[in-house]
Amino acid sequence: MDTALPPAWQRPDPLRGLEKVPWSELDHGHRVDVLLRATAQGDLDACTDLEARLLDDDTVSEASFHAVPFLVELGANYKVPGAARDRVVFLLAAMALAGAGFTDDGKRTRRHWNPLRRELPRQPPDWITQTRYAVAKGAPKVFDALAGAEVACALALAVAVPEVVPKHVVDVAQGIAFAGTHPQLLVEAACVALHLLLDEGTDDTWAYAIAQGDAEELARYEGGAYPAHQPPAVTAQLMGFRYAFRAAYG
Repeated sequence: MDTALPPAWQRPDPLRGLEKVPWSELDHGHRVDVLLRATAQGDLDACTDLEARLLDDDTVSEASFHAVPFLVELGANYKVPGAARDRVVFLLAAMALAGAGFTDDGKRTRRHWNPLRRELPRQPPDWITQTRYAVAKGAPKVFDALAGAEVACALALAVAVPEVVPKHVVDVAQGIAFAGTHPQLLVEAACVALHLLLDEGTDDTWAYAIAQGDAEELARYEGGAYPAHQPPAVTAQLMGFRYAFRAAYG
């Protein structure tokens, strides 16, 4: 192996161990292994099918949780074609921000908060929490692979799991936010990421200010698109993700 290559080129097979997971026995696991292999080859149709399988109507499942380590390796490996790799990183971020999880009987258990904005317990198994923790655990590998790249998917992942973001991503977000040369939606995503990364505190006033970065997002916010009593920090994360996604894909 050429040690002169950057780490993202040196990483081993991103799908090693894939065959050891009993995908067909997992909830929502049918053909996930096939779709992961096709995604690794750059098949964007497979990416679309994988997104629908692992994040069904904003809902994560047992298969979602088990797929995270493989998605992390795909997102951290330069041998994966760039368009597919970006989609994988966005998928990881979206899964970390999922609003619902499947229960054993196939129903959805969604995130809800009481009037004090404390999150209410969900029916087990809690795939929302387990999937988010798995993404946070693996995200540093992706951030290291992206290095100083000024890309929307890095901002999306930073917004989703700010607690594990390294300093070089903070520097990237600052560069995008203040350079004055980037598209507005990417700047808005960077500003949200910076606010969360610097832990400046998020209240309703700040969430409303974030929404005013774009007419479409403001209409969603004022139209009640976000759940009642949802903490403003969670709302900010979701808006930041949407800004980053739209910056990449329109």
